[in-house]
Amino acid sequence: MTKKELFMANLDGEFTSRVPIWIMRQAGRYLPQYREFRKNISFEELCKTPKAVAEVAAQPVEILDLDAAIIFSDILFILEPLGVDVRFDPGPIISPFLEKPEQVLQMAEYDPESKLQFVADALIETRRRLGNDIPLLGFCGAPFTVFCYLTGIRGARDFHKTIRFLTNYPDESALVLERLAKMSIRYLRMQSGAGADVVQIFDTWAGELGEKEFAAWSFPYLKMITEQLAEENIRTSLYIKGAYHLLDYLRILPVNVVSLDWKTPLWRAAELLEPKTLQGNLDPHLLLGNRNVVVKRATDILHEMADYSGFIFNLGHGILPDTPVENVRALVETVHSYERTRS
Repeated sequence: MTKKELFMANLDGEFTSRVPIWIMRQAGRYLPQYREFRKNISFEELCKTPKAVAEVAAQPVEILDLDAAIIFSDILFILEPLGVDVRFDPGPIISPFLEKPEQVLQMAEYDPESKLQFVADALIETRRRLGNDIPLLGFCGAPFTVFCYLTGIRGARDFHKTIRFLTNYPDESALVLERLAKMSIRYLRMQSGAGADVVQIFDTWAGELGEKEFAAWSFPYLKMITEQLAEENIRTSLYIKGAYHLLDYLRILPVNVVSLDWKTPLWRAAELLEPKTLQGNLDPHLLLGNRNVVVKRATDILHEMADYSGFIFNLGHGILPDTPVENVRALVETVHSYERTRS
């Protein structure tokens, strides 16, 4: 099987003897080739230059033999056409934050197909660079997570800013979240049309919510996006960090893949979410340490999912910048050498 055939088989819930692997944030600072490439180009210029995106997106596939590529971009580009200034070097830094309800009136819906055309162009160029045998992922931030950054989140200590706006201005919050959902549908549709085989939705901050708050502030907009894309036969993957208490909601959503963090037991997710494809969930911190530990823990995960139909190996969150490349290589080799057989 080609890498694409293997990946798509698992994406569609089939059992394969070999497990495909890709890594969230796989194109990035842990790679010396990426650091060298970035010496002469800013992050924003890179993301808006299709040939540069293709080069960076191809690096981890060509250097580490990973089984899929993901477009090199950022979830916050969707905010720029709303009149929000986003700066990335250093960053991301957003200005102005959403702090007053009257600001919402200035945030009109726009046409992602024209305002974010550089992402489609980058996907087309990346597909040209990789050929047709490598699966390619697009992505966007979920409405709630993008809303978090819009309201001033830089880290967990700022989460209260988002909750304060949501509770003080519920109508305005709902309006922004719905606009983000509608634009995300068009944005992901555009990415699919430009060559993405699957689109991943990152709702990184939703796991910080309690169940009732998730049901009010995140779930309806994820449902809106995924139901529409499912109707159009666009394959979707959803990642929520810290989603163990939300698995019943994820079971309802019409996504092809649920991507899990390292705190969520795979066996428990498999019980609740089958027949959805599962993706994950090695702790990215383990890659900073002893190679033998990486190999053992990866093998444990592969054993745990040995009988499951539809499994894609990944980390439980993005790879860390200080990760030794040799540990990533050992991880990929471990996954590639593992042969599954039905018991």
